[in-house]
Amino acid sequence: MTILKAKEYFGIIGYNKKILTEVCNILVDKLAVKIIPSLNHITKLNGSLGAIAYVMDCHSEIHRYNLETISRECSNKSLYILADCISIPMLHHALKLGVKDVLSLPIDNNDLTKLLLELSATTDIDCFEHELITSSYMPATEELINHPLEGLFELIEQHFFDAPSLKQASNSLFLSPSRISHMFKDLCGIGYCQYILCRRLEESECLLRQENPSITSVSFAVGFSNPSHFCRSFKEHLGLTPTAYIKKELGMELSCLYRRYQKLRMELLPITKIQKTKIPQVKSRHIIGLN
Repeated sequence: MTILKAKEYFGIIGYNKKILTEVCNILVDKLAVKIIPSLNHITKLNGSLGAIAYVMDCHSEIHRYNLETISRECSNKSLYILADCISIPMLHHALKLGVKDVLSLPIDNNDLTKLLLELSATTDIDCFEHELITSSYMPATEELINHPLEGLFELIEQHFFDAPSLKQASNSLFLSPSRISHMFKDLCGIGYCQYILCRRLEESECLLRQENPSITSVSFAVGFSNPSHFCRSFKEHLGLTPTAYIKKELGMELSCLYRRYQKLRMELLPITKIQKTKIPQVKSRHIIGLN
């Protein structure tokens, strides 16, 4: 007697109906998808879900609660985030929860190919275009990790607050400063100094979420020469002043540079590295957006 295996779906959940519909329209002819109406339906549908995608549309603490709930209720399922925008602290928190990957919206062909490959290999979800995927595909993360500048990223992580110069980097990498500068721009799409600036702003996001943060202390801690420069840079690239960010005000609007940096960081930081990073503690808030 043959026992037929139940069909599995890629469950998609989110409370912005417009973005949710757009995502489904992109994926519906690529793999078997099912919209999850609310958090209350997660447990009921768990048996038919091979993996879950959480659609994130804005910067809000509501997503922290929802991701924690999904991770807890479906701990045996791979969880993905499809994000219109996401802050670095939220990215760290999500990956710490065990999120499989974070994909930027709109989904580009490389990310879609990677998603189909992973789902085909790890679930019983039907991927209709799997036969079009070639074995020559190489994820961007692997390209970055295997790049000659891998050592430079490690150097930046250890010393971004005191901004190692290209001259200092050249001594470690045995490449000329001009060569490093050109290679960095070609690989990352942004300049070396721009990356350092964004890395400092990323760190400041984490520090500003700690209890009773001091803007002056944070600015010096991440390497800015004075608080005024820090506040101007923060406002320019995140669309809010540090004070407004601390108060969790709405209206965050990332600059093109910071968006590019965030995408790069998503590719550059494997989950294992992020899980080893010390994440600032944030008090839990009982905010429910999907019920």
